[in-house]
Amino acid sequence: MKKTLIVSLAALALMLAGCGNQTEKQAQASSDKVSTSHKKQAQTKKASSTSSSSSVSSQSSSEASSSQAQSSATSSSAPDYSGQVRISATQNLQRLGQFNYLLKYNLGKEIVLPNNPGYNDESKKLNVWYEGDGNNYSIHYSQAASGQDFNANSLRDVTDYAVFTKKTYGSASEAQAEINYQTAAMTQGLPKVNLGYGIIGTIDSGAGQKYLHWNEGRWSLGVHAVAVNDEDPVPTARKVVELLERYYLPTPDKYGSGSFSVASSSGQQAPTLKWQAGNSVYSLEAKDLTVLVRMASAVK
Repeated sequence: MKKTLIVSLAALALMLAGCGNQTEKQAQASSDKVSTSHKKQAQTKKASSTSSSSSVSSQSSSEASSSQAQSSATSSSAPDYSGQVRISATQNLQRLGQFNYLLKYNLGKEIVLPNNPGYNDESKKLNVWYEGDGNNYSIHYSQAASGQDFNANSLRDVTDYAVFTKKTYGSASEAQAEINYQTAAMTQGLPKVNLGYGIIGTIDSGAGQKYLHWNEGRWSLGVHAVAVNDEDPVPTARKVVELLERYYLPTPDKYGSGSFSVASSSGQQAPTLKWQAGNSVYSLEAKDLTVLVRMASAVK
């Protein structure tokens, strides 16, 4: 009986040991399975991260290439106006528009320019060249049977019909000092003359010269005549007054002046308008009086 009990206990012990080993193997297998699953998940995440990184990198590269291509296209399409540029328009008003676009490109978009060529004869093609920078420039207008390119070198040997300039000074007071402005009080006591439209001028005579002066708004205007040549300044002054009823001159910050000469005078300065704007003085000179006023009225 005792022997049988001992054998039974031994068998039970062996059975329990076997179960323990089997449980341990199952636990180890389960642990290995979880570990393998974690490794697979980690590998999947890594592959996904690599793929995503590659996709982002590829997209960034594509965007960069697109940006570079766009920048290159913009750069290559940007016009170069440093020298001569062909003008496509045939009508003078349209030609002037293209010239002004090129001038603003070279001198600065904030500059002011005449926006009317001053004449209507389409058989005389408008041509333009310039010199200077945004603070100090000179723009030359000429006419020819055929239109020339912008800033063509050959235009420098052609006689201008008009010249528009800007000169910048150190202060507004310096700019104002460059304007030959006369007040009505400075001409009191001189003989008066009716110029029409309610404008009264005064005539100063002496040393074989005559100077007819009048004021309109902020403008001081005068006509010079050579008395020894029997020149009369009144008809020219009346023509100016009539033109100023049709065309409005730019408004100076403080002072503006107009200097004119009787047409028959030889060696006289061409009709000129000057006005102050801040630290700058603008000046427009033209051989023809009507052209001068029409161009000046379109300066903006």
